[in-house]
Amino acid sequence: MRQTLTIATASINTTPLDLDGNLALIRAAVADAVQQQADVLLLPELALTGYGCEDMFFSADWVSGVPAYLSQLAETLPPSMMVAVGFPLLITGGQVFNAVALLSQYQVHGVVCKQHLARNGIHYEPRWFTPWPAGEVMTLELAGQHVPVGDIVFEVEGIRLGFEICEDSWVASRPGRSLYERQVDVIMNPSASHFALGKQKVRRQFVCEGSRAYGAVYVYTNLLGCEAGRAVYDGDAMIASNGELVMSSDRLSFAPWRVQSATVDIGLNRSQRMISSQRLQPAEQRGIVIVPFDWQEEDYHRALSPQTTFADEDPHAAACRAIALGLWDWQRKTYTSGYALSLSGGADSALCGTLVWFAQVQAVLTLGEEAYAQTLAQGRINVALRGDKPLLAWIHDDVMPNVLTTVYQGSAHSGNVTRNAAAGLADEMGALHYDWSIAELVAGYLKLVNDLTPDDPMTWERDDLALQNIQARVRSPGIWLIANRQNKLLMATSNLSEASVGYCTMDGDTSGVLSPIGGVSKSRVLQINRYIMEQGIPLQDSPDLPRLALAAMEAIVNQAPTAELRPVEQTDEADLMPYPVMDAIRRINQTQNVTPKGVLQVLLRGEYAQMYSKEQLVAWIKRYFGLYCRNQWKRERIAASFHIEADSADPKTYRRFPILANQLKRELAEMEAFARQL
Repeated sequence: MRQTLTIATASINTTPLDLDGNLALIRAAVADAVQQQADVLLLPELALTGYGCEDMFFSADWVSGVPAYLSQLAETLPPSMMVAVGFPLLITGGQVFNAVALLSQYQVHGVVCKQHLARNGIHYEPRWFTPWPAGEVMTLELAGQHVPVGDIVFEVEGIRLGFEICEDSWVASRPGRSLYERQVDVIMNPSASHFALGKQKVRRQFVCEGSRAYGAVYVYTNLLGCEAGRAVYDGDAMIASNGELVMSSDRLSFAPWRVQSATVDIGLNRSQRMISSQRLQPAEQRGIVIVPFDWQEEDYHRALSPQTTFADEDPHAAACRAIALGLWDWQRKTYTSGYALSLSGGADSALCGTLVWFAQVQAVLTLGEEAYAQTLAQGRINVALRGDKPLLAWIHDDVMPNVLTTVYQGSAHSGNVTRNAAAGLADEMGALHYDWSIAELVAGYLKLVNDLTPDDPMTWERDDLALQNIQARVRSPGIWLIANRQNKLLMATSNLSEASVGYCTMDGDTSGVLSPIGGVSKSRVLQINRYIMEQGIPLQDSPDLPRLALAAMEAIVNQAPTAELRPVEQTDEADLMPYPVMDAIRRINQTQNVTPKGVLQVLLRGEYAQMYSKEQLVAWIKRYFGLYCRNQWKRERIAASFHIEADSADPKTYRRFPILANQLKRELAEMEAFARQL
């Protein structure tokens, strides 16, 4: 029996429904794993089809064609390596299962099916898949072979391999316990776990604890990139042996695939099972599949992978990288010529534009100039290679004027502070920037309406909201026209905080194909902008340029957020409440699923109870829920956005709420009654 194994993980940037493209990426990853002399390669969950195929998983004609691609992959595998790949399994005449197949050259050795389906957060797996019952095994004809399917363990020359598939490892009754009882040596976890701030720490815990508690090598790999348009996958990959992390990947790479490996000692992990106080039953041999396969000859001179460090997450850097990777994937997967942006000189649009710039720099560094230029050409952007020109100068002079078009659309109430801030930021990035006034357009619409009621013209005292909204809406057609003419994607600039309460103008600042910061709270937007100014965003694959900063962000950071839609001085927080408080209310409500009374109880135990009176907190909670309940129709129409924080305002993938409801009147009254008793 082999004493050691070299195990590789592959994170790949799949595209839903693109079986041929995904297969090509998988084959490229296999080639890299061969170069690393891997014995086993683990690919992510549903890697063959893509995870986000949505209701195409209901298409029997389509799903039934997937096993043929397993055969195509197996035919091209090297003789000395096994590959585990995720795919949807349709049992003819029955239902669809989320599965992983273990392959070697020309062979499909068996299929393990997911037992616990993700149904929380942004995941709706029970809509498409059926959970596999623990302990059940059957035989199916698959890709022309009779294959064992179900809750099985593979034994390969005395080494046992088992699987937990993503959500399986997040539940209390995880299959790892059963795998331990069947004396599994290597537990592999193919995942499609969306990015969210703080989530990597949880993954690390169950990977290391799974290795320690089950006396096994634990292998984890995740999808990479913005696969289907909303969720971003971070390409996280980890291997733990004897309870210690021996491999941890860089996350959020702009590479189309990334393969990393570790050499681990099987015997060392078995020794932990020997001393475990959890009794192993010798008769516990159900679902063991003996695989006729010869490992490559052991290399006794190959060093074991040492314990590796695990750096704490930098939340601002991680959020920037996730959004930038999403922007890059939207740009290349839609074959468009970059982005158009109404650059207001405020915090939200500034961050959107900055992350387009960062995405271009990081893409060049990771892909190389030739591959990057080829990708741009697919979106009708042709740039000459930079030659001797410094990288950032080339991006500024040759790339950004073609990739990002910005327009400052001043109104009668705009000032030079925002105008100059927008111009300065666009200039430092190299964006193609325009400046025009919407004042005449607004005046034209007001004349049309006032001519209908000449004796009753509109006034700010009576028509405040309408007069604000017409300015925001008039900005939409012009920037849309530029986007259409230049084959660009129009970015909306709504953030998570304001989208949650509907503090936005439909068909105004919400206009766009994509809202890049729709998953980022306003508090964090402000913090990130300062971070970009003071520290810069860390870059990967860039020894000579470790961080990317923008000095022009100072003019953005030094402003109070304002919509500039009223003739008098206006700030967003005066219209709403302090952003940190509003974000706390939103986060408590959406992650803890409590009523207004529950939100107040949490706030009273925290820092804001020391800063504000009980009466003020009650008033702000009422304000939040009043806006939240009234504006669900707005959230239904907001452009697609990336999931970045723990919660989201997206009703299609995270938070569902009725469009018509009773405004939570009873629950708000209950909160007020509770507050009066204190």
